[in-house]
Amino acid sequence: KVWEWKEHSGGTITGQMRRLGTSPDWSREVFTMDEDLSKAVTEVFVKLHEEGLIYRGKRLVNWDPVLHTAVSDLEVLNEEEDGHMWHMRYPLADGSGELVVATTRPETMLGDTAVAVHPDDERYQRFIGKEIKLPITGRLIPVIADDYVDQEFGTGCVKITPAHDFNDYDMGKRHNLPMINILTDDAKINDDAPEAYRGLDRFDARKQIVADLEAQGALVKIEPHKLKVPRGDRTGAV
Repeated sequence: KVWEWKEHSGGTITGQMRRLGTSPDWSREVFTMDEDLSKAVTEVFVKLHEEGLIYRGKRLVNWDPVLHTAVSDLEVLNEEEDGHMWHMRYPLADGSGELVVATTRPETMLGDTAVAVHPDDERYQRFIGKEIKLPITGRLIPVIADDYVDQEFGTGCVKITPAHDFNDYDMGKRHNLPMINILTDDAKINDDAPEAYRGLDRFDARKQIVADLEAQGALVKIEPHKLKVPRGDRTGAV
């Protein structure tokens, strides 16, 4: 079956190359993972790394929790779906007030490393530079100012989770924020989160966190909200 698929898919690719007029020595066709090629790739990567021309670093990727693999932007379908916006109170560590943030994914608060406001937003000028005590986790995170924040969207306060959102990732790099990944490869809450949520599927964790926030008086309101949801084109997984 695998060879049948190779003839079908691989044949399509090489057929396209021929139509484009490329003229390699087709008798030397091999698989990318064949031993000699793998050795050559390893050799080049190690050499470039030793010369300081390439380096390893943490990057955000589209991750399919069913296939357990990263997928390219081309393999992600972003479609508008009905969802919700949760408004949550984040108290200032010094007890001088609170900020209300709105989010479509309350479970990601476990990985928050800042709350961002627009530098010109007069409502929040006095909060910039202060620390917030993150509900549920108790971690202290800073209030930062960034031009990316849309003052008109939600409350104008944005929770920043650099390990789980591409825009947050960019902001995290600009402000040197830590990246806290809270998910396992199959999208369950990992051991970097409070013990009560470890091992829960992310959507079960969402329900539990919302219930806990409500019990603490930290949940302000829930409202319907349409949002773009990214799904893997093979599995349909979020």
